[in-house]
Amino acid sequence: MSFRKKIQNIRPSWLAIVTLWREEFSFRVQTVTAVVILALSYALQISTTEFLIVLLTIGAVLAVEALNTAIEELCDHVTPEEHPSIGKVKDLGSGAALLMGITATIIGLVIFIPYIVRLI
Repeated sequence: MSFRKKIQNIRPSWLAIVTLWREEFSFRVQTVTAVVILALSYALQISTTEFLIVLLTIGAVLAVEALNTAIEELCDHVTPEEHPSIGKVKDLGSGAALLMGITATIIGLVIFIPYIVRLI
């Protein structure tokens, strides 16, 4: 496969991320938060290992949000009306996003609090 073809294969994925940004408020909030956290990481000069953990965590949060959105879109396509099983599937996807958000918050607190305390 040519390099050009490989680049063309990325286009649908990139368009999906653009769609997430345009249509999903929570994705926009999480992306802006990620930028703030990256700036804070730079300002506090966290270690390389900590930075990689922060970066991986940000990627995980955004990926889980994208998967949750995909689940919701698929469920809405399968049955636009309310259905108990579809509602359960959507709730499970949302729960996964919440778990990732809680985990990311704990990771952030463990990494950043010592740096912030040193400034005080």
